[in-house]
Amino acid sequence: MLGGGPANQTLEVAIYAAVRQDFDLLGAVWLAGTQIAVCSLVILAASALAPIPATFGASSAPSWRDRGLARLLQGMTLIICLIGFALPLLSVLVEGLSSGVDRVVTNPTFWWAFCSSIIIGATSALLTLALTLSLALGRASTASGTLRTILGMPAFAYLAVPAVVLSLGFFLLVRQLGVAPATAAPFVVILANSLLALPFAMATLGPPLEAIARSRGKLIRSLGLSSWRQFASVEYPLLGRDIGIMLALSFCFSLGDLGVIALFGTQDFQTLPLMMFRALGSYRSNDAAVIAAILLLGTIAAFVLLPRLFERLANARR
Repeated sequence: MLGGGPANQTLEVAIYAAVRQDFDLLGAVWLAGTQIAVCSLVILAASALAPIPATFGASSAPSWRDRGLARLLQGMTLIICLIGFALPLLSVLVEGLSSGVDRVVTNPTFWWAFCSSIIIGATSALLTLALTLSLALGRASTASGTLRTILGMPAFAYLAVPAVVLSLGFFLLVRQLGVAPATAAPFVVILANSLLALPFAMATLGPPLEAIARSRGKLIRSLGLSSWRQFASVEYPLLGRDIGIMLALSFCFSLGDLGVIALFGTQDFQTLPLMMFRALGSYRSNDAAVIAAILLLGTIAAFVLLPRLFERLANARR
């Protein structure tokens, strides 16, 4: 969306262009169906691989140590990947924090977009946590393979649905219901971002909840605790940091989302990513760099602070 065009666009960008530029809803639906089919094939192929068993507790030290050429190749690979990952981020920070920060932060539109991004990110993260705990606790507490598959389907389903495809579905649904897209936009963005983060949230909280059920299931059942008391007294004290990581992940997914807001954003309702996208489209690259730097700092802060905060809160309950 930032650097593509009609000659070199992906399916997601083509869907966005079909809706926002051409208003070709039928063409967008065909493109969305193609996108879902491709992603579904990839997921089905990957699901045939044996899952990696997860255990609860600290990771054990490796029982082998690579030597010689293997260690050299590993080190070179890590350095190359680190450079490729770090240089773009450093360029965002350097360019953003040295080019017109005052001009951007004194603009009232920026603060409306900033507040919208924070509220949407926090709300969608909490909704993701509620959905994840409902599904993961249900899977961990049953031995029925069929029920476990049913409870896991929502997470796998949204792996096959990219953001712009999901937002297109909501866009068509809102039109069919006769609701103005501007009215439904905040609710749709929150719900869509929450669903898109669900697979990664399940991957974060699912394995440790399964391990708790295996190691402490009989004790929990013998205590006869209600669902809420069980979570507050047993799972939460053991999962504080994992919950913080999941909330940070979901919050940052929503904070940086451009696929959903691109179809529902208006002049009166926009987030920081959409504001950055529009600044680039208006050839205000300095403003876009400032917004990108702020988004990056917000992401780093979330991943640093939220896991530590929830770990301390969980330890306080032990």
